[in-house]
Amino acid sequence: MEPPVAWRTMETGLAHRERSGRGVAAAMVVGWLSGVLSAGAVLLALAHAGLSLPLLSALGPGGDRAVPPAAIAFSVLAVLAAVVAAGAFARRSWAWPLGLVVHALAVFGAATPFRGPVSLVGILLSLSALAVLLSRSGRTALLVRR
Repeated sequence: MEPPVAWRTMETGLAHRERSGRGVAAAMVVGWLSGVLSAGAVLLALAHAGLSLPLLSALGPGGDRAVPPAAIAFSVLAVLAAVVAAGAFARRSWAWPLGLVVHALAVFGAATPFRGPVSLVGILLSLSALAVLLSRSGRTALLVRR
């Protein structure tokens, strides 16, 4: 037997309020953090490809010499973080698990060969995104089926 119409409306109203309130903010925060991480990864990929970027070359340990494995890794991170950002802005359910994996790997990748302030920025961005993704509003925003 189906529940009364009032109950269905109430449940839908509660879910809608949660999705449209804090949920929108959580999805936007994840989108922006992932976008900033993607932009930073693009810059690091270019710097590790041998392009001389004054600020990054001064901060990095290797100057402007090319490090192809790192350039490839940062390129992959840039693409994946951009996909997470697009999915979060569009509030797609696949953005939640992909965001968890990408940001967790970014924390691990930045922490294992810790390289100073640049690694710290990446770690803080990804930990912030993970905290939002794991929060109730982050889960509700991106895991709710429409």
